[in-house]
Parts: sequence; C-alpha cells; structure tokens
Amino acid sequence: MSSMYTSTQYQFSFTINSPSGENDGGFTLTAAAGVTDEIALGIVAAFNAQPWPHGVVNPMSVLKQDQEDRVYTTNLNATPPNFS
Repeated sequence: MSSMYTSTQYQFSFTINSPSGENDGGFTLTAAAGVTDEIALGIVAAFNAQPWPHGVVNPMSVLKQDQEDRVYTTNLNATPPNFS
C-alpha cells in the first residue's frame, strides 16, 4: 500500500561579489521547521538590507518548492516481487 507525503521547502541562495572575487552559498529550510512564506521572504529582505562594505554586492533569493512523494510498500514474497 502506498502513502502520500507532502512538504514545502524554501531554498535560499546568494552570491557575494567583491573586488577580490565571487563566492556562492545557500541553505534550505522547510515548513516542517516552522518556516512560512512570510518568514522566508523576511529572511531575504533582512539579508539584502545589510550594509555590505563598499564594492560588495550580495543579492539573496529564495525558491519555494512544494513536493509530493508517494512511498510504496515492497512485497518481495510476491511472484514476481512488486510495489503496492
């Protein structure tokens, strides 16, 4: 028998551009951890509002992803074996 699981992920990414080079970074937070659209957008707004040193550009963005996963039970005793 299969089960459906849903989750929402917020994937944050940023690039720091400065005269000395470029660095990329990112992290993921989930709705299961209590993150909402408002919180995710607030993190980006706060990050982008920081007073970076002269010549440093550091934009952050966030991607919201809703996922649905179906998990199946394995029956290895069936002939042929199957997922249900």
